[in-house]
Amino acid sequence: MKKLVLILLCVSTCSIAFSQDAALTANEKKELMEASPFNTIYPESILKSADTYFKAQMGLYKKGVIAEKEAHLVAIGTSAAIKCQYCIPYHISELKRLGASEDEIKTAILIAADITKMSTLFYGNEFDLEAFKKMLRGE
Repeated sequence: MKKLVLILLCVSTCSIAFSQDAALTANEKKELMEASPFNTIYPESILKSADTYFKAQMGLYKKGVIAEKEAHLVAIGTSAAIKCQYCIPYHISELKRLGASEDEIKTAILIAADITKMSTLFYGNEFDLEAFKKMLRGE
């Protein structure tokens, strides 16, 4: 049931965030394209919403409840795990700006690799999820 609720929440959030925008004027489109090179990856029908969403998401790093450096450490681990060739250099650059050590960066990546490895082992061997949860609860 929790999975279903989470899936529905994600779908509804994406639907709201990327719903069709009102038609843009040529000037509005020009301004959005000049505002960020990343706006070129979105179709015009959601360009305004995508720009707003991207700005809000970037705020999570500087204004979120997780400190900026730690947020980028989470992001570099995730970026490495999903093999995002765009995200990795960005987050490494930000981490260096924020004073992260090479060991901190390597550790974040190693943690992501370990989680990926263990997930693959559990999933591939069809390890019983309910039995695992009972172990965690000490049952």
